[in-house]
Amino acid sequence: MSEMMMRQANDNTENVDQKALELAQDFSYDGYQVVRRELFAHLREPAVVIRRDSVTFNTACIAGLEDAVYIQILVNQDNKRMVVRKCEENDKDALRWCIAKPDKRKSRKMSNKLFSAMMYDMMGWDMDCRYKILGHKITHEDETMYIFDLLETEIFMDTKRKKKVKAESSAKETTVSTSTNQTPEQQQDEIAAKVARKLNRIPFYPKGWKDSFGLPVEEHKKALETNLTDGYIEFSSAR
Repeated sequence: MSEMMMRQANDNTENVDQKALELAQDFSYDGYQVVRRELFAHLREPAVVIRRDSVTFNTACIAGLEDAVYIQILVNQDNKRMVVRKCEENDKDALRWCIAKPDKRKSRKMSNKLFSAMMYDMMGWDMDCRYKILGHKITHEDETMYIFDLLETEIFMDTKRKKKVKAESSAKETTVSTSTNQTPEQQQDEIAAKVARKLNRIPFYPKGWKDSFGLPVEEHKKALETNLTDGYIEFSSAR
C-alpha cells in the first residue's frame, strides 16, 4: 500500500472515531423505539395463525415446546393476550395441536368455529382476513409456555373466503392470456383468482402501528411483565 493510501486510510479512521465520539457524548435512549420484530420476516420463529374457522401453530412453535402433543389455550380478555401451555391427553380441555410421529411432530390445522368467532368478536377483527401472531416463550413457576400478544398481529387477506373482484379495477395489474376458448366470464374469473392470490400474500398492519416503529425503550422493558395468575380464562371445548 502506498504512503498516500495509508494516510487516507488513517484520516478515514480518525474521522469515523471522531464521529463516534460525538454521537456517544450526548447519547440517550430518550425518543428511541424498539422496532417490532413483526415488521421483519420470521419464517422460523414461533407463531400462530388464526382464521375464522381454524387455528394453526407453526412448526417452530411446536418444536419449541419440547415433546408437547396436547396443550391448553388460555385467553386474557383484559390485556388481549393468549397463552399456550403443555398438558396431558386426559387433562380437562386438552387440545391436540400437532401430528405426532415416532421421529417428529408437525403442525396440524385445529378446526373450530366457536373459538375463532369469539376471538374475532373480542378483537374486532375483519372476517375476510387471517391474523398471524408471534409467540414469546417464557418460563413461569418452572413451566415453559408461549404468550401471544393479540394486539400485535400481521394481517393478511384470506382468499379462502371467496369474493368477487371487479375485473376492470384489476386489469392494469394483472396480465391474462386471452384464449379464444375463454368466455368473458371465464376471463374475469381468472383475473379475480390471480388478484386474490396476490392479495393473499400482501401483509397489512394494525392502524395503531401507523406512526410508531415500536414501544419506547422504557416501556419495552416492562412489556412482558405478565402476571399469569390473574385474569386468564381457559377456553373449554368438548373433545
